[in-house]
Amino acid sequence: MIQRYETKKKNMPKVALRIVDRLADIMMEDVYPDTEKIPATTKGKTAVAGIRNTEEKWTYHEYGTGIIGSQIPHTAEALAKAGWKYDVNGHGEKGWWYPTTENDPNPYKWTDESGTLRAWTKGLPAERAFYEALERAREMFPQIAEEELLKETRSWFKGLDQTYMMKCISIQKNIYKVNLDLIR
Repeated sequence: MIQRYETKKKNMPKVALRIVDRLADIMMEDVYPDTEKIPATTKGKTAVAGIRNTEEKWTYHEYGTGIIGSQIPHTAEALAKAGWKYDVNGHGEKGWWYPTTENDPNPYKWTDESGTLRAWTKGLPAERAFYEALERAREMFPQIAEEELLKETRSWFKGLDQTYMMKCISIQKNIYKVNLDLIR
């Protein structure tokens, strides 16, 4: 019995890693180009995984810019804490010209006297792709955690009576749901 408990205890970090790894996969759906998955790992007693994008331009797409961004802002509280400001240069409705390339889909372009191609904008609305990815992961967490825990617990009951096994899994499922409520 003690050996079975030790095996269960040893497998829980693996279950946690599988959970966060699957959540990171879900977060990868519908995000910016160049986004990469952060592999699942443990930090202390916490399983960690996620996504990242180091291209600066996607930061502006995520949070929005200019007068347009201020009208359709990002919803993350972290944004306010980080001190993100819209229309920092006070361009307002006039907008501004920025250096660009031919690949830029903005139709308002011209080449200045130094030969730099420029495009005009009033800013960008917040696209919130990372925020929405995190929300998807939060929504899916209970289901994925339950699936991974049930996979693990089924292996613990191999060879036992099916009725007894289902009762034990049902009890564990209820405990798991209570624990989730405490975490929230």
